[in-house]
Amino acid sequence: MNFLDFPEFNSSDSLPSTQSLLSFPELQKAYHEKQFIDYMLNHINTLIFVADEDSHFVFVNDTVVDKYGFTRDELLKMSVSDIDINVTQSDYSTFWKELVQKKTMQLHSIHKDKFWNLYPVLIQTHYIEYGGKAYVFGAVEDESYIQNLLNAHNGFIILTDGKKLVMGNTGMISFFGYPDFLTFISEHKCICEFFIEEEGFIYHQPTWIEEVKQAQEHDAKVKIKNPLTNQEHIFLVCASAFDESRFLVTFTDITELETYKNELERLAITDGLTLLYNRRYFNDIMPREINRAKRNKQQLAFIMLDVDYFKRYNDHYGHANGDNVLIRIASTIEYCFSRASDFCFRLGGEEFGIICTGNTPQDVYSQTEQLRQNIEELAIEHKGNSASSYATVSIGIAFCDGNTTMEILYSTADAELYRAKEAGRNGICPVQPLL
Repeated sequence: MNFLDFPEFNSSDSLPSTQSLLSFPELQKAYHEKQFIDYMLNHINTLIFVADEDSHFVFVNDTVVDKYGFTRDELLKMSVSDIDINVTQSDYSTFWKELVQKKTMQLHSIHKDKFWNLYPVLIQTHYIEYGGKAYVFGAVEDESYIQNLLNAHNGFIILTDGKKLVMGNTGMISFFGYPDFLTFISEHKCICEFFIEEEGFIYHQPTWIEEVKQAQEHDAKVKIKNPLTNQEHIFLVCASAFDESRFLVTFTDITELETYKNELERLAITDGLTLLYNRRYFNDIMPREINRAKRNKQQLAFIMLDVDYFKRYNDHYGHANGDNVLIRIASTIEYCFSRASDFCFRLGGEEFGIICTGNTPQDVYSQTEQLRQNIEELAIEHKGNSASSYATVSIGIAFCDGNTTMEILYSTADAELYRAKEAGRNGICPVQPLL
């Protein structure tokens, strides 16, 4: 007899039943060997199973029977996929091909018992042949302690191999609104399926865990929409190696902190009165936009405008009304230059600036002339303005070429603005667009 003779091994009927047969030394030796192997396999804590190439169980030890709540006969009519929630027939076929080549493999998975309780497990598998057939011999180690470890943490923590979710704590399950882990992974293989694609956040699903691990000089962050509230949350993500193939990943909700941070950053670059960008942000962004225009071989224009005779307006109408004029002009500037590539600034006092990229010189002049007209058509009374009965602006434009620096562009626009004032105000210089 041989202990790999699985049908015999699972049935006491096959044991020698007569004393006459046991009188032969060879059979006596085989019988005692079988009893010893049977005892060893069925009286240890490790769950032992054997399955064939089609994933059907052909042997399970007593520990498996006790653990999963099925009878031995029930288990021997089942397949691996009946207790392993991560395995489909296609998955098993792929696993089998790899096992044939490697002969031994280590796997992490989730098993379920007859009552749908889940057990994280580590499976040591071996490829064996007997009687002209091939089998997988599996020794299963219960890793439920890992689930207890995860659930002991507040917030959001998972165990993953980087491609699929292995385990998640109760915080993760409650965040996504699922009743249990089994329901979650029946619909989603990886938590990265929920990541929102946005600049500054990790998204690329196949490599997300590698990006988290490599984020040393900056924080790794992901953005996820809560399916219960439909609100977007920002998580700080940290990953550490749990073993050779799995990673422990913590998600810390920093949504509120990020909101405060973004608001502070916005206030730092925004003019408090007009809500346009301020001079500080202009100094930061102008070199970047010049370099971008050069790199992309795009036309960049810098437009400067100044409210005509604004000191006279303040002296006559008061500073409160003067502030209101600046606010209304700023709103008009944003209305006329509203593309994502347009940047509008209050450079100081009654002086404004616009960075406009991608338009031809003719388009820039046309758009700037429309702005000049719209401001005059606000019909803000200004008795001290010799150029009009209303508040108006003078405008200077400079264009970026391959050798232009921020200093040259600014001084050129400023000189053109001065020329517009010298020409009588409420106008644009140069007078004609470059061809």
